[in-house]
Amino acid sequence: MKQGDERVEVTLAEGARSGLASIVQQYLDQQLSESAARRARAAKLRGRLGLSATDYGVSVTVDFGPHGIAIMDGMQAPLDASIAGPYASLTRLLQGRTNPLVEHLRGRLKVTATLRNLLLPLRVHGLVKLSPERAR
Repeated sequence: MKQGDERVEVTLAEGARSGLASIVQQYLDQQLSESAARRARAAKLRGRLGLSATDYGVSVTVDFGPHGIAIMDGMQAPLDASIAGPYASLTRLLQGRTNPLVEHLRGRLKVTATLRNLLLPLRVHGLVKLSPERAR
């Protein structure tokens, strides 16, 4: 098996049942299944990213660990980074149509990160961003 061909499992953990958790799982699973390069990047990612849809009062934690990606309902400490904003903005982000830093600067999303994992939101964006030909 070539490097990057390994499967990175994306699971709902700890009884996650929210619609947001399911959507995050579906988007990540789809993006990773389509690209060996994305699977290789995902396998190296470490940290916990919280996503919060402020208009619906729902949040999830995406845990990038050595054995795959686990999605849990709620903000599960300790978090390395968080992204909060309207559900529609989070969905566009998960679809790879927007960049977390650009959306933060425009005031559409609030992005925070710890110093030890400052680039986690951008690295996660690298997993889901659309290729130039798909973005059209």
